[in-house]
Amino acid sequence: MTITIREALQLPDMVQIRLVGGAGGVDTPIRWVTIVEVLEDVERLQEGEFLITTGFGLAENTERRLSLIPALAKRKLSGIAFHTGFYLREIPQDLIDLANQHQLPLMEIPVEMNFSTITKAILQPIVNRQFETLAYSQAIHHQMIETALSKGGLHGIVEKLASLTGGRVSLTDALGFKVYGMSDGEETERTEIRELEQAHSVDIRANRTRFGTLQLAKPRSEWKELDDVALQHAATLCAMEYIKENAVAATEWRLKGDFVEELLSGREFSASELESRCRMLGYPLAGSHLVAAVQVEGPPALLSSSLHQACITLMKRLFDTHHRSYLLRERPSSLLFIMSDDQQSRQLLEQFASRWDRLHREYSLRIGLSNPRGQLTELADAVHEASFAMQAYPLLAQSPALLSYRQMRGYQFLFPYHRQTESLEAIWRPLLEPLLQHDSKHNQQLLETLDMYLAHNGNGLQTAQALYIHRHTLTYRLTQIKEKTGFDLEDAHQRWQLQLAFMARRLQEKLYPDKM
Repeated sequence: MTITIREALQLPDMVQIRLVGGAGGVDTPIRWVTIVEVLEDVERLQEGEFLITTGFGLAENTERRLSLIPALAKRKLSGIAFHTGFYLREIPQDLIDLANQHQLPLMEIPVEMNFSTITKAILQPIVNRQFETLAYSQAIHHQMIETALSKGGLHGIVEKLASLTGGRVSLTDALGFKVYGMSDGEETERTEIRELEQAHSVDIRANRTRFGTLQLAKPRSEWKELDDVALQHAATLCAMEYIKENAVAATEWRLKGDFVEELLSGREFSASELESRCRMLGYPLAGSHLVAAVQVEGPPALLSSSLHQACITLMKRLFDTHHRSYLLRERPSSLLFIMSDDQQSRQLLEQFASRWDRLHREYSLRIGLSNPRGQLTELADAVHEASFAMQAYPLLAQSPALLSYRQMRGYQFLFPYHRQTESLEAIWRPLLEPLLQHDSKHNQQLLETLDMYLAHNGNGLQTAQALYIHRHTLTYRLTQIKEKTGFDLEDAHQRWQLQLAFMARRLQEKLYPDKM
């Protein structure tokens, strides 16, 4: 599409032109040739233009002469050539010095050469290369379309790009997963080679959505402008493949959601139908299963659109990478994932939480896991367990953002009561209300003291230190607590009942804040 100053000077019709300054810029490409006799307004010149001029008015105007080269360099011209013998007998030394300083190629054209000879010499290879590029572009487009239509997918497209260019290609999706490229070991082996390579990257985009990045790398000495044409074609076809993949995923998502909804509604399935539906969706029927309830803290308008889609896409990438399958159902404010109950499922969920935190730190994530079930048809209660763990997660503050129902440290005993605020209130109010009333009336902290005492497993010294009070003050408060509640804090069973009351109150504050 272009030729460089160095290449232009080697053309047969250009051998009489002498490079007098700015040799550091000889590899700058020439995009067009412009002839201007009177240099009055350089602002009209464009990047990549090669300027030919007679230098009218420069010999006697030192200010204009000294400002010319910096102005042309600022406009990123490819070079300038003076036709000497008309207004300049020779190129002034100050112009040569400035050309060297700005690395702007400065050439001298002898008086016997015509302007037309120079423009024809430079423009002819530029136009020829443009035709060559157009023909190559059409050939590349045809071959890659054939690859895409032959169901080669993303791998087929990038392999075709590597074959056509002889370069090293990598494809990374928007979530940071390497879809195509070398393994870490191969990358390490090529460290020294890669230092001698030139790499160009193109974003894969469609409808303002970025799907990933396509990169082509090859030795600098072998890089051609036509490689960029092939790279652009490949990126366009990759975007089309991603759009197709998303359409297929949306259909699969809908089918899986319908199946999950039928399972949770209690519909009865015959063994053959259950096996057939699972086989069609690629989900393993054998073994035990668990439910993961996922919730993102974000603006309500985003929950059922971009944030949910981001969750689904990230989960799919992780599970696809390990050739695992799951079932999915979207709820207004959460997502339900059904998966095999094994160690790898839990590891993938932890990776999901960790990667989400890196990608979307501004939107916190919660994951609640149910107890496992031996049959898919037993998952209705498991969904409630997972959702309960997800809602109670902030009370237990584990990291990463994953909480299993069986690890809820006693909160699972409140599971039968969590659906109604009145049920939770009935557990804690009879025991803690006397302390609340006393604190409100006398401006004391009996409720806080009891909570801290239970949190420190009845250790008086640690409790007093945590509250910054004297141990005698603590003893007095504990005596008052015993009088107000009628509970003996030396009795382990009664301490547990009080502890459960605090848990019920915290859970109610979390689930029903407007009712407190």
